[in-house]
Amino acid sequence: MTRGPVRMLILIVCCVPAISTAGAAPATRPAAPAKILFDTDMDSDCDDVGALAMLHALADLGEAEILATVVSAKNPWSAPCVDAINTWYGRPDLPIGRPKQPNAVNSSSKYARQIAEEYQHDLKSGADAPDAVRVYVDVLSKQPERSVVILTVGDLTNIAALLSLPADGDRPSGIDLVKSKVKVWVCMGGNFIGRPAKDDMKLGNNNFSLDAASSLYAITHWPVELTFVGREIGSVPSGLKAGAKLAALPKDHPVRRGYELYFGGAPKDRHIADQTAVLYAVRGLRDYWDIEANGTMDLQPDMTFTWQPGGGKQSYLLKRKPDGKPNDRAIEQAVEQLMMHPRRGPVPQ
Repeated sequence: MTRGPVRMLILIVCCVPAISTAGAAPATRPAAPAKILFDTDMDSDCDDVGALAMLHALADLGEAEILATVVSAKNPWSAPCVDAINTWYGRPDLPIGRPKQPNAVNSSSKYARQIAEEYQHDLKSGADAPDAVRVYVDVLSKQPERSVVILTVGDLTNIAALLSLPADGDRPSGIDLVKSKVKVWVCMGGNFIGRPAKDDMKLGNNNFSLDAASSLYAITHWPVELTFVGREIGSVPSGLKAGAKLAALPKDHPVRRGYELYFGGAPKDRHIADQTAVLYAVRGLRDYWDIEANGTMDLQPDMTFTWQPGGGKQSYLLKRKPDGKPNDRAIEQAVEQLMMHPRRGPVPQ
């Protein structure tokens, strides 16, 4: 075999510029796990339980690294519930924080207290959890530049507080810390109706509206990339659902238990709003979704908005429709498989 053509081929390949695939669906999962800082209300709906279960499954599969699991809720049982689920999945030492702001939402829960009381964990009360903003600062400060995915599936109280945090000595301000350490914020919320999208709030949007002042501040002051997973992607308007198959899990499984407590009996199907946000934050677009990128949400104080296309750092997901049909069943199947993924290691005693 002659060597001249080989050298020429190598030279040609090395000189070809890299082709950007930003925004494209990856054929395989990234080599490095996604660094996820998870922010959940863990109170009013059971999809938060399913979302946290999925995140642990993705960590077990090597696709995600869970940096922290903070709560945006003031419910005293939300943080202990998160701690109980983390402990059951073999990660009892994940940092957990809770908002200390007086405007933090305090919603009731059908399952948080029961899960906290029935499963082993260390955090006895939400009042014992550190300030969520302190957890954000501690965790982000230790991470490489532009490496962290912040994933919110609840109120935006903690995000607003982080962005409002002033510099203190050698510690940068919250907004500068975000600019330095955060790759993207994935936010479950909003109704993206029409093109260009707008939301008149007729369908509701609790993740924004329950603490509207924080939502307005967080979204309008966010300095880096932000992707919205709208309610039409996985919430009630989407038609997607999962949960009934959790009845096949062992009776002492906390995810099955969360759905049982929520429904007051056997697990039933429920929308998968938070689960779709987890799926996107870790796996990206894949064959599940398309994306409307490079725009800005023109959010108003009443939480209505109009999407302004072009020139922005914000995006929102769109249903992908191969052959004219959305991939709803494939997404539901992925969610179910991850919620029911076997837990690593023995049950904590």
